[in-house]
Amino acid sequence: MQKTFLIFGLLLSGFMFSQQIEIIDKKFYIEGEHIYKHDIKNILAANPEALNMYKKSKRKEAAGGFLLGAGIGLIVGDVVKGLVSDVDYPSGFTYVGAGLIAVSIPVLSGRKKMLNTSIEIYNEGVKGSTPTLGYNFDMNIITNQNGIGLNITF
Repeated sequence: MQKTFLIFGLLLSGFMFSQQIEIIDKKFYIEGEHIYKHDIKNILAANPEALNMYKKSKRKEAAGGFLLGAGIGLIVGDVVKGLVSDVDYPSGFTYVGAGLIAVSIPVLSGRKKMLNTSIEIYNEGVKGSTPTLGYNFDMNIITNQNGIGLNITF
């Protein structure tokens, strides 16, 4: 009885990874059901290449957003300082802020393409394979001095 439940559970978990991901209005959907962004990492874990590309896009988004925010903050801070005090307005902070904003544009530009590529890689892997128990499933029968055993590697 326990073996039957174990085998059924393993097969069911294998089918969980065989669903395609769609992006509609910057939201992730699997078979019409909304999937939250923090759950996508768990789903993409079945395909390491897709997960790596997804993580790259998120790193680009974080770095570019930080540069953009820092640049805007420096410019706004310098404007406020220029309005409140008798200091000349375009000081070094404005130029550094403009530089940070300019640098953030190329950093942010490729993130959406990387995200779409990661989802495409995952979907291609799901489409072309038969349902298995994960991405890297291996089952062997092993023997040693203690007896015979079953080795399952995910």
